[in-house]
Amino acid sequence: MTWPNLSTAQRKMLIDSEPDDRTGREGVGIELRTGADYAVAKALERRGLGHREGPGGALPGMYWNNATGLAVRAAVLTEPAE
Repeated sequence: MTWPNLSTAQRKMLIDSEPDDRTGREGVGIELRTGADYAVAKALERRGLGHREGPGGALPGMYWNNATGLAVRAAVLTEPAE
């Protein structure tokens, strides 16, 4: 079982937004390039696993894990293979 029943795209985005190499807490941002990317980021945000910004301004649309998202990421990475 995947935690918490994440789609393949949601798992990938959650895992790709890894902890910051300096603090170990803040997520590394993922650039949102397509409508599908935004849909995945919105779904993760609704689950309370991160936040998204943009598009607009100097940066493109971005997704970042929050503390809960990083905890779920760690659980997903350590769960046994199905």
